[in-house]
Amino acid sequence: MNAVRAGWSLLLAAGIGLSLWQWREAAEPAGGRDGHTHLHDDSGKPARLYAWDASKAAQVILATPDTTLRMDRDAQGWTAAPPGAGRGFDAGEFVALFSQARSDRVLAPQPDQPYGLAPPQLRIDVRDAAGATLASLDVGALAPDGLGRYVQVPGEPQIRIVPAYQTRAPLAAMAQGNP
Repeated sequence: MNAVRAGWSLLLAAGIGLSLWQWREAAEPAGGRDGHTHLHDDSGKPARLYAWDASKAAQVILATPDTTLRMDRDAQGWTAAPPGAGRGFDAGEFVALFSQARSDRVLAPQPDQPYGLAPPQLRIDVRDAAGATLASLDVGALAPDGLGRYVQVPGEPQIRIVPAYQTRAPLAAMAQGNP
């Protein structure tokens, strides 16, 4: 019987220790972990990169160091310039996804790390009908985990990691050999 009590006491002590450790981790400032942070909004979801409505988007510009694809929305839908470029790229679907883009992690750039952002592999610009920028993002290399991609919001000093699926469609559209 004493062995059972000792086992339960040990299990209780381990649970209390784990709870205290989690409480300490939650209370520690995020910036204290080697420059990496996880940003979350009040609901616990990763923080959104932007606050804009997809219905306001009238133009999507995808630019690599070699070429540019511009998609404009009119009453009939989205059209590409140059014509025929970006076949298979659904600008409406992309805008809906991109308007909800969330950053999983933020880190301070390290000069010796390859982020694929100098120059960026892709620049994404979304504009409204008046030409005002709703969102702009430089897209870099895949993160080592293969699930995220390094990105940078122009004008921000930090590097962000977003889920790779958020940039997969525009990268694929530009890899098609657009003129």
